[in-house]
Formats: sequence, structure tokens, C-alpha cells
Amino acid sequence: MDSLNIALLSLHSCPWAKPGSRYTGGMNVYLKEIAKHLGGKGHCVDIFTTANSCCDQQEVVEIGNRIRLIHLKADEYSNITENNLNSYTTNILESIHSYKAHTGRDYDLISSHYWLSGLVGVQLQKSWDIPHITMFHTLGAVKNNLGLGILEPEFRIQNEQHIMELCNRIITLSEKDKLELLKNYTTQRDKIVTIPCGIDLEQFRPMDKRLARKVCQLNSKKVALFVGRIDPVKGLDSLLKAVEMLNNRNDFELVVIGGDGKSEYESATLLDMNKRNIQGKVDFRGSIAHEEIHYYYNAADFCVIPSHYESFSLVALESLACGTPIIAPDVGGIKDLAHKCPICRISKDNTPPNLATHINHMLDAEEIKLEKYNNLCNCLAEYSWSNIADKLVNEYRNALTEYAASGKPLDNPAGYT
Repeated sequence: MDSLNIALLSLHSCPWAKPGSRYTGGMNVYLKEIAKHLGGKGHCVDIFTTANSCCDQQEVVEIGNRIRLIHLKADEYSNITENNLNSYTTNILESIHSYKAHTGRDYDLISSHYWLSGLVGVQLQKSWDIPHITMFHTLGAVKNNLGLGILEPEFRIQNEQHIMELCNRIITLSEKDKLELLKNYTTQRDKIVTIPCGIDLEQFRPMDKRLARKVCQLNSKKVALFVGRIDPVKGLDSLLKAVEMLNNRNDFELVVIGGDGKSEYESATLLDMNKRNIQGKVDFRGSIAHEEIHYYYNAADFCVIPSHYESFSLVALESLACGTPIIAPDVGGIKDLAHKCPICRISKDNTPPNLATHINHMLDAEEIKLEKYNNLCNCLAEYSWSNIADKLVNEYRNALTEYAASGKPLDNPAGYT
């Protein structure tokens, strides 16, 4: 079949930025891998992102034969307000149009990620008269419903609704993610397609635990692992309180992967840890390159995912692929994974007492014997990035066919900016 020319929008942060900081996480890994696999299947992908979100400040970076990373000059995402949103998106649009005119590139479709990219995607859809497929990854209304005290602005939620009304496809990462979207927003159900995250099954697989521990410089104690951004929604504060409740146990430590030492929340979390007098039980390692993170999964005895909200949970998938059990509440695609892998413990919620109970049980459980799970790779084969890329391309082609039949983009029914 003919190859596709895809304009991929990642204006929130650069897919090639190191995961674990305030604005970099599973979405960055997702976009990087998807772009690489789309390119490997013969499709051309231009990734439009912002120059301030990646250490590489080159304007255009060639990544392989079919992938270009285009850094646009723009203000920091954290500086966006309702008052300057229009000027921000206008500047981004002008930069993209300028690039397209200069290179003579034409695109078959737009693939946008996160609400800001989706907002720009809506405008490009009108200008270029091509389909727009969006993924939100997280939703403002759902985050606000958590009651964590840090509210997403109403203009974000309004614009998410606006994007849903005008786009041609919405990709959700799990059925739970889809249900949350339908519960909190108004859109056509048949626009929504669920395609999960993927994984590199060559990298994330069981390996010798002693070697992994040596690489990670870990002692003989059992290891509970946390991997993620240091952000309220990830629930690390609940996990630290759970560790405090297990002060009578000296046979384990919590290793925390993530954070860049810059956010106020991260500083407050470290201060809280010191107040709780558990610093001897918690080892903050900061951000680790994604190419090395599989060593930590293999070195750990189990991985704890105390999140309040996940659209999928790439961490869960990576941990399970390494044969490492997980403890997690029913968020994102956790239950979908639990049906396939017998090494999940689903917590009623992410409150410290429940997490502490599950950690206690996991510490006392017999070590997982990998031979019991020799079908693990077969269970997870459907999550290979190659399969996920094929599913996305199938939806891209469906959207193109439907768009050609319908003719033109939708009008702006809500009048949002």
C-alpha cells in the first residue's frame, strides 16, 4: 500500500527529551517509538515540537530516512494562559506553515498528541483539508475530578471539548480511558478507537537478576520500584506514607526513578520524606535513560504504581514484560493487563494502608519463578510496537477513506478559540 505522509504534533514536549521530568513521561516514549516504527514501515513522519522542550536545539533533526524532528521556537508550555493562548497557537501555526512552504512537504493526515497539539491540529485540519486524528493522553476534567488540589484551567477543558467535536478520530489507550472520556465530555462514540501502548519486547524481557542488581548498584535487600514523573497524579506521596507504615520492616527499600530536581512538588516531596524519617528506606535515583530502565525492572522484586490516574500505564507493561510483579489500583489499562499476566496485584485504591498491605504481602511472598510464566512473551506479543503501529495505520487509512467520502472538515459548532 502507498506510504503515508504524517504531520505529528507534540507541542507539549519533545519525544526525544529524557523521560521523568515535569513534562516528560510515557507520552514521550510512546511518540518516539511510534514515529520510529511508522518510519520503519515506509511512512514519512514530520514531528513538530518546541525547541525549549529538548536538549537538542537544532531546528531540524533527521532521525532515520523518513523521520524529521522539527523544533519550533515557542514559549514554555507552563507559561500558557487563557490570555496568551491565541497568540501562542498563532505563532506555532505560522512556523508550521512556513516550514511546509519552504520544504514543499504535503501531508496526508495530522496526528496530534495532548490538548495543545490538538488545538493546533484543528486549525491545520481547516487549512490543509486533511483528516485530524488526536490522542489526549490525559484529560483536564478527569484530573480535576481527582480532588488533588491542583486544578486544570477551564480553557483547557473547553478546548478539549472543541477538539473532540472537530477531529476525525480519537485514539484512547484503554477501555477505561475511553469510558472516562465519554463520561466527562460530549462526542460521537464511533469516533473513538482504543489502541493500547506498545513495548520493545527485545529490551523489556526477563534477565539475570544478579546482573541487573549489579548494574543498578543495589544491595541485598528486597526492592520495591517506583517509575514515573514526580507529579501529584502519580501518587508517590501515598507510596511514601505506605513505606512509613512499614517501618517495622528493614528487609526492603523503595527505589524511585524519575524527577529532575526542578519542580516545587518534587522539592516538597523530598522534604516530606525527610520529615517522615524514611530517607534510609527510599533511594531517589532521578531520571534514568529509557534505554537503561529495563535493568531496574529486572533488579526489583516488584513495582508499585500508586497513580490516581493513568490513561494506560506504560510502566505496568514494561515491568510485567520483565517478569516483575506489579501492585497498582484499577487505573488505565491495568485490569486489561491483569487478565493476561498472573503477576498483578490490584489494590482497591491507592491509599497508604491498602498499598502497605499489598507491599507487605509481596515482601512475604515466594520469589516469582520465571518458569511459571514461560508464556509471558506470548501474552504480551500483541503489545509489540510493530503491532501497535499497524493498528494505527489501519485507523489512519479508515479516517482517510471516510474523510474523502464526507468531503470537508466540520464547522466550529462551539465557537471556542
